[in-house]
Amino acid sequence: MASSEACKNLGNELGWIVGESRTEVSMVLFKGSSIPQVGTYVVSQSPKGCVFGVVESVTAGSGLLTSDVNSPESVGEAIRLLRENPQMASIYVKGNVRWLSMFDELLGKGLVQLPKVPPTPGTTVYEVNDEVLERVFGAERSDSGPWIDIGHLLANEKVRYRINVNRLTRHLAVLAVTGGGKSNAVCVLARKIVDGLGGTVVIFDMHGEYGKLGLPDDKVNEVSKPGINPWVMGFDELIELIDLPRNATNQERALREAWKSATKKVSPLSSVPSDNEPALIDELRKRLEAMNDEGAQGALNRVNDLIDKYGDVIRDGVSLQLTKVIKPNMLNVFDLSGLDERAADAVVSHYLRRLLIERKRYKVTEGKDGYPTPIIVFIEEAHVLVPRDRDTLTKYWAGRVAREGRKFGIGLVIVSQRPRNVDPNVLSQTNNKIILRMVEPQDITYVQEASEELSEDLAGLLPALNPGEAVVLGSMVKLPAVVKIDLCEGKKGGGDVDVVKEWMESQSRSSGRSAADMMRDWGL
Repeated sequence: MASSEACKNLGNELGWIVGESRTEVSMVLFKGSSIPQVGTYVVSQSPKGCVFGVVESVTAGSGLLTSDVNSPESVGEAIRLLRENPQMASIYVKGNVRWLSMFDELLGKGLVQLPKVPPTPGTTVYEVNDEVLERVFGAERSDSGPWIDIGHLLANEKVRYRINVNRLTRHLAVLAVTGGGKSNAVCVLARKIVDGLGGTVVIFDMHGEYGKLGLPDDKVNEVSKPGINPWVMGFDELIELIDLPRNATNQERALREAWKSATKKVSPLSSVPSDNEPALIDELRKRLEAMNDEGAQGALNRVNDLIDKYGDVIRDGVSLQLTKVIKPNMLNVFDLSGLDERAADAVVSHYLRRLLIERKRYKVTEGKDGYPTPIIVFIEEAHVLVPRDRDTLTKYWAGRVAREGRKFGIGLVIVSQRPRNVDPNVLSQTNNKIILRMVEPQDITYVQEASEELSEDLAGLLPALNPGEAVVLGSMVKLPAVVKIDLCEGKKGGGDVDVVKEWMESQSRSSGRSAADMMRDWGL
């Protein structure tokens, strides 16, 4: 058990516990010269030992200038009195501290043990010094271990903050408003996993903004024209893509018979790059036409619709081997920016399905077959592909991966600027969160409901975060924290378009005048 003196020696005195104190949260009255910022780590003495916590909120007030003052003259008079008589100033600063662990267990064993008894009112609160914080957060600094740096504590840039990549198989949500730093956080994670740990990463990139992330060519597989080879779809996926109703038994019978005969007629070896309709689909169409009955005609209409909807992605020439499309131990970026939402949905769901099936096979066969490495999958624009209010193919398979993926080494990362539009069943299964700036009350409430660790005070901090600042919590971290995430160099895009520059360049091309001359004319 830590003694009172040991707790005292951990840092400078900040203030005292006041009001009712609970095992979860205590209020602190700070000394006027020692006002901490949110995210500062502190210790205090409880009857059972030293407890470790974090400042979650800070509030300043004045006994003279209370919230019920409504007269400008009264405010002016109060300010004059305070200037003339500083001793009358009754300004105070209070804050809430959330107690995270017994300090001895945390520092000595690396274990988070929640306190059972709170510090009592009047007990002194101390700021934890840099050396101790580095011991708390830097114990897993091993070069070969699963921990990677993602940034530093917001309240102390000297102390690095790390996450345990092994725990990403319990899934992660990266959430923020547009411009809050989501794609930068994804970039940091993906680069560190691939470059530092030799991991396998997939990013389903809806806007073509990631590229190589500054990694060398031999660590990046850019899938610039994502596709699905019909030979590896399987009949069940065909049924999903054509949206065959469950009660359409005659159509399903005809389709199954035609598919079975078509797969016997056409060889997978004929699957070569071509601008024509895939050979297997063409043969399937011919078989249905030859049947000449009502069920076959209905199925044929749906196959025709399939080509109209997904002709850009269902094609011959896409490798039949998953390891040729999603290469192990590399960053695999699927550029979906040239596809509409429906085609993107088909691609993402297809590869989620295959990854889950092949990782299961790898485990069942004890490594003799199936996909050979664990994998972390990032789904950008999750509110589009995994929506709350409608069904998509990706939503179904993302839900399957969220429920089953951990056992087979698949980590799912949901990325969105509209969390309230993401399916709650998937979002709630993301055990880890990186929550950057968020301003919509509905979004904040929705995220709180999906995360037991996001307290009211931390949720209240979200609108005040600057780009790149985040609340990080979950099983992938030792302790939740407010973090400044590193800037990731090498990302291809994602920022705002310089519309004025593009207008000038366009006029320059049409008028023959230089952009510099036009800028001078406009006073720029």
